[in-house]
Amino acid sequence: MDILIKNATIITCNAQNEVLKGDILIRSGKIARIAENIDLPVYEASSVKIIEGKNLIALPGLINAHTHCGQTVLRSFADDMPLYEWLFEKIFPAEEKLTKEIVYFSSLLGIAEMLKSGTTMFYDMYFHEDMTAKAVQATGIKAVLSRGLQTDEKESLRLDETRELIYNYSSDRIKVFFGPHSIYTCSYELLEKVARLAQEFKTGVMIHLSESENEVNTCYERYDMSPVKLCNQAGLFDTVCIAAHCVYVDDEDIEIMAEKDVSCVYNPTSNLKLGNGFAPVYSMISSGVNVAIGTDSAASNNNLNMLEEMHIASLLEKGVYRLPDILNARQILKMATANAAMAAGINNTGVIQEGFCADIVLLKADDINMLPCYNPVSNVVYSSNPSNVYATIVDGQILYMDGKLFTVDEEALVKEIKSIEKYLKEGI
Repeated sequence: MDILIKNATIITCNAQNEVLKGDILIRSGKIARIAENIDLPVYEASSVKIIEGKNLIALPGLINAHTHCGQTVLRSFADDMPLYEWLFEKIFPAEEKLTKEIVYFSSLLGIAEMLKSGTTMFYDMYFHEDMTAKAVQATGIKAVLSRGLQTDEKESLRLDETRELIYNYSSDRIKVFFGPHSIYTCSYELLEKVARLAQEFKTGVMIHLSESENEVNTCYERYDMSPVKLCNQAGLFDTVCIAAHCVYVDDEDIEIMAEKDVSCVYNPTSNLKLGNGFAPVYSMISSGVNVAIGTDSAASNNNLNMLEEMHIASLLEKGVYRLPDILNARQILKMATANAAMAAGINNTGVIQEGFCADIVLLKADDINMLPCYNPVSNVVYSSNPSNVYATIVDGQILYMDGKLFTVDEEALVKEIKSIEKYLKEGI
């Protein structure tokens, strides 16, 4: 069914950063028209769902540019630990217990959380990624998926699984990238191979990059160069590349990233929680690097709430640089929408604009924590939380509205997750 949103405050996130008051007409999953007082012919009105938006803020669907949805079942499993201890001593051993079925329900859990907090697309790296793809198909959300790659006896199998993902799941709603986990889990030869394959399949790459000081020091010991320079030398930057974290990058690294159009994904909560430090986001943006925002996984965040992530992202940079006017609300919101779409080479979402996909979130502007509203963009970034999300719309389909998920059986999902929790507690 087509949708007409009436009288809403519309934050477009377009090049002019327009904030409008008016109507949005959605036809066949696209934004057909944005104007004041759109009137429909009588014969058409009966087949169009009318949403009164007088007390609603419409904004582009949020894009979580880095997470591991299959890891959602490990929320609170390993907290208050440094990265390498968290990863190698707790998370990797626990993941040995995760079956394909568990990853499917874990992905459903993560997607449900994201839909209820205004996310319409997410970028993911994990194993059993076909199960995450099935969860994406079942729920109607959008995703860029990658099978995590590393160098060991299963390297070739993982590459084959990536090819199968591309062949079996690529669609208007799912893009598949190659996903070398990091420079410390992948050999240089694998990085080179991934670079060639990404160009061969005309797709992109996502990688964890310069996340910790230990990673950078080890890279210099092995290769006498930074992780950024190593990836550039291996050819990973010769295609669309999304680099998560980029906490320990110097001026030369940033210059390379800007020159090669490498997009950084800022994950402030995960970086803080794992004690990894502060990404020089302001310096990257000032140098022309495209920066998006991600939550990382629920195992290291511990939520997938992009509204919260935007708030923390802005405050952290202001505090680190001691400059209250940097990374303002408008910039932060674009990082979570238009910039994120740009990072994956997607040019039909992330903005409320005629002809674009109808990926839209509606927030309740008259909730107590959203009043008064002198600046709707500021209220979205600094004041909102998931309770303010009235509706999440993807390709013109209402996936969540007024407290109800329409493509996820929430009650059945809760039962499955509690059963998985019991299994993992007994098995680990």
